[in-house]
Amino acid sequence: MTPGHRPLVIVNPVAGGGRARPFWERCAAECAAAQVELEIFETRRRGDAADRAAAAGDRLVIAVGGDGTAHEVVNGLLRRASNGPPRFGALLRAGTAGDLARSLPSPSRPELVPAWLTTNRWRSADVGRLSTSTGRRYFINVADAGIGAEVVRRAARGPAWVGGTGNFLGAAIMSLLTHRNASVRLRLDDGPVLRRRVRTIAVANGAYLGGGMWIAPNADVNDGLLDVVTIGDVSRWLGIRSLPMLYRGTHGRLAQVEFGRARRVEIESDEPIGVEADGELAGNTPAVFEIIPAALQVIDWNPSGILTRDRAHLSE
Repeated sequence: MTPGHRPLVIVNPVAGGGRARPFWERCAAECAAAQVELEIFETRRRGDAADRAAAAGDRLVIAVGGDGTAHEVVNGLLRRASNGPPRFGALLRAGTAGDLARSLPSPSRPELVPAWLTTNRWRSADVGRLSTSTGRRYFINVADAGIGAEVVRRAARGPAWVGGTGNFLGAAIMSLLTHRNASVRLRLDDGPVLRRRVRTIAVANGAYLGGGMWIAPNADVNDGLLDVVTIGDVSRWLGIRSLPMLYRGTHGRLAQVEFGRARRVEIESDEPIGVEADGELAGNTPAVFEIIPAALQVIDWNPSGILTRDRAHLSE
């Protein structure tokens, strides 16, 4: 395999408090033993992953780290010229949250990585495009306006040994104790402007956020739609008491929770509201979220080898 056609693996060695490096070293050893040729690039600072992905050409690019690493790689891939959707894979077993791994499955054991990389089976994945006060970016998993930005800020400061779920749960509880609900104007596609007082509005391509919260149980990364979950004027006490429902995906039982689906979502507010995307801070409202159908081709990982016709195809 020529250097220009080898998969490019972009590794964030400090992801997950440094867990990404030893995890990838075990994966790389398995790939070497199986004679799977790779080009490895380790990031040193924010923006490295996006810049390297943007210069990768048409080859497969793998993100190793956490959801933030995948976020950077996807943004890099989608700013480069290409003859078709970029090919993308993610090994996200060592990051802080690991939510994207639930929607885009990949191996959890290093010995399975060579087979995953050489599967040559693909399926389409949508990507969201977000415009806020800080400009435009893409997201592959979930973005939200409201309490999510506060949670992300706090979780990033948590100790790595606690783990992603623990850090996000602790950050969620602390944020619920201080966060003030906000009045917003929400519009889905060409529908009417809805006025709501909200705790948060999640705009989901994938189903999970915040270290395992099943925020959008019906979300699918290749259905061409964004799932919109509005958590309304919930009190601090009810917010804390209902946290287990978010992890079980049963929060729809609350009267203050509404679900919708759209290709375009607009959120405006009188006072700026923080926005986050894929666990990365992304400015403030006003915010516009749009779906880009089939923006990526992702590795279809199915260890059993059984695929349905509508979810995968064999490359030529």
